[in-house]
Amino acid sequence: ERNLGKGMDLLEARIFEGGVAVLGVDMSSAVVEFLDEHDDPSYADEADVTSRRIVPLMPSQSDQSPSDGKEGKLSASASPFFLAPPPHYAIITPLPTAMYSRSNHIAFRCIAILPRQYAPSCRPELFLSTSDGSVVVSELHPSTSPNGGLTDIDCRSKIGDTGGIGPIAPIVSMSFAPNGRFLACFTSNSILTVVSTTFESKVLEFNTSSGSSSPPRSMGWCGEDSVVLHWKNLGVLMVGPYGDWLRFSYGNDSAVIGHGGGEDGLKRKNPSNETEVYLVPEIDCCRIVTPTSVEILQRVPPGTADLLRIGSIEPGALLLDASDAFDSGSPNADEAARSITQQEGLLEEAIQGCITAAAGEFDVKVQKRMLRAPSYD
Repeated sequence: ERNLGKGMDLLEARIFEGGVAVLGVDMSSAVVEFLDEHDDPSYADEADVTSRRIVPLMPSQSDQSPSDGKEGKLSASASPFFLAPPPHYAIITPLPTAMYSRSNHIAFRCIAILPRQYAPSCRPELFLSTSDGSVVVSELHPSTSPNGGLTDIDCRSKIGDTGGIGPIAPIVSMSFAPNGRFLACFTSNSILTVVSTTFESKVLEFNTSSGSSSPPRSMGWCGEDSVVLHWKNLGVLMVGPYGDWLRFSYGNDSAVIGHGGGEDGLKRKNPSNETEVYLVPEIDCCRIVTPTSVEILQRVPPGTADLLRIGSIEPGALLLDASDAFDSGSPNADEAARSITQQEGLLEEAIQGCITAAAGEFDVKVQKRMLRAPSYD
């Protein structure tokens, strides 16, 4: 499983909060955790016996001459590790996935990593999709866990089911939500499925076959409730929690942007013919990086939607309407303001709503408009 001193062709590498996970073409895998002096030293001491600890060369060791035979060796301080951990170090844990693959006659298609703060074991857990349509979860204690720490979730009835027509479609791409509660899975039959991390419930099923029959080049989350996918010729697709979607064109074609891509949507053209697009998921948005630009894609915050939604009767929206009426010289300004002040506590809620919406607004003019509303009353 280790193949020390030799290179390995990678099938996939996934960066996560706190490290990186890799899957080789020979079905071997490993998880690398990056730690520093702020992490509990006992965490490293409790790692699996097959894990390797990588620490930087100490200054006294890096200056040693080659004649002492110690140059280039990775070493820690002479004192116990838990008493004097280095400023930064890494733990590499190889996993017995190649042996599991051979013994069960399956191949792994893709991986996703659940960070340790969301994992029941309090250590990162590696999720691997299998060629027979299931998902295998690997814990980072293969030496002491049953079956090498590998567990088949058997999610075939929830993901990739073709209704009895043909074999079950395997998962070709997976991505965890920033809060660790949901897992987005894209199958080879062009179905996007979002399930809970425990696979007990299915949150969303969305068919993308009408746009493309090939898997996306990349997939990630936009905040905690929207999934973003990118195809070279289709562009960027954003799928919301209830199946609503938006498509953004990146290239010389035009795309319709709106609820369900309807004809009433807003058309957006990108004349620069950019095709290299990289998705960078963030906790509250998704950055779309191209050779010439960086754009932020974000779902409209609830506070902003409450304020600007047509016909909204939220206290902040009423206060904003009163402020706009006052600025335009309308005699209805005072009447709109009285509808808020007549109820106790409503004015404070309206002011807080305007400030919250302004804090998440990118347009300076709209932000100033929202901040003028509380000062008006």
